[in-house]
Amino acid sequence: MTRSHHSALLTKSTRYAIQACAYLAVHANGDLYRPISEIATALSIPFHFLKKVMAELAQQGIIASQRSARGGVALAKDPRQIALLDIMAAIDGDDIFKECLLGLPGCGEEKPCPMHTAWSTERNRLKLMFSSTTLADIATRIQIKGSRIA
Repeated sequence: MTRSHHSALLTKSTRYAIQACAYLAVHANGDLYRPISEIATALSIPFHFLKKVMAELAQQGIIASQRSARGGVALAKDPRQIALLDIMAAIDGDDIFKECLLGLPGCGEEKPCPMHTAWSTERNRLKLMFSSTTLADIATRIQIKGSRIA
């Protein structure tokens, strides 16, 4: 079995969405729109893939898009009002916080899988982390602590 460099927890679309929104939170000057091509280049994300992700975020009200010479995308709300969970739900829904870790249908309190109790606890902790971490928090970690998004 070979090790993959992919995160199983978050899909590629969700990872790109969080990275792009973090980029917007860091580079937001007022309501300045940033071209998707700029974001794709800065984060080494394929442009057409990011364009689809950003269209989904716009449809869900996370970002605003503007078509013009100075157009592009911008956060639709204050970064303090956008939790990572909002971005995850906009792209992939919140099934990760409902599904059985082993993918067994009907897993629950009455017919639990061997991982049900442990996964329920960790799933709730993860949901709390993603719902209590905002884009403003991420931007601060990037600007002050030197954390990276690409």
